[in-house]
Amino acid sequence: MIYKVMTRSTPTYKGLIEYILNESKTPDSHIFTHNLRSKKRDVKNITKEFIENESYRKYSRSDQVFLNHEIISFSNMDSVKIQPAMIQDIMNRYISLRGENGVYLASVHQDTSQIHVHIMVSGLQYRSGRSFYIPKDKLFKLKKDLQEYQKEKYPEISYSLPNHGSKREYVTDRKWFAKHKEDRSIEKVILQKTIKEAFEISSTQKEFLNLLAKQNLHYYERSGSPAGIISGNSKFRFSRLGISKELFNDLPFDFTEESQALKEIELIRKSRNVNTNIEMER
Repeated sequence: MIYKVMTRSTPTYKGLIEYILNESKTPDSHIFTHNLRSKKRDVKNITKEFIENESYRKYSRSDQVFLNHEIISFSNMDSVKIQPAMIQDIMNRYISLRGENGVYLASVHQDTSQIHVHIMVSGLQYRSGRSFYIPKDKLFKLKKDLQEYQKEKYPEISYSLPNHGSKREYVTDRKWFAKHKEDRSIEKVILQKTIKEAFEISSTQKEFLNLLAKQNLHYYERSGSPAGIISGNSKFRFSRLGISKELFNDLPFDFTEESQALKEIELIRKSRNVNTNIEMER
């Protein structure tokens, strides 16, 4: 399996929740939750739960992570062998390795030939206010341990093993590099067309990013702002795909969702402080 992590420094919970729970991409039986009490399709209350959990944050920073968008994907060569119970078991293992004190919402998407699981993970531990950040060394160990579990428990899905941690022979063959460069160039040309078409019909940055997400092209951030998209195992900056930083910034950003989430977080935080003060006075 391939495991990717994308962090978000903006509280855009609702948009990602709507994408993960898209009815055309996943049935109810393929939705997983952990430390959430709302019904599986209840976007409004699931959003509230993530916002409420964020309100426990003790220390705020300009570059703080509000949520993580993580993806577990399997090779299309293994699709016919992958069963719902298998994914459920792998998800349980993933949560035990990633940390059971986080808030998780996940669903299996089968709208492409490659079965993949989209996972939304809270930036904070469940109601503690402490960061749920995963450093690079622990992330690497998580990938390796998850791979070993898959190998041992489900050897039949062998095409989905990326061999995290294995030593690879250093290749110097010029033909290999030329082929790799050619493949990336072809992918870039296709992406440029997709990006351009989506940008031309978008009236806001949010609409543009949502159009890309519908095609399974998810953005990554730099310094808290969308910087490019992830395609397969590669990252492409918007500027390399024909959308300069200036052009992207000229497109108005729909702050409605972000502003509303920040407002709700602050209201919950103030309400909790007031109740705490009343209890102390008593």
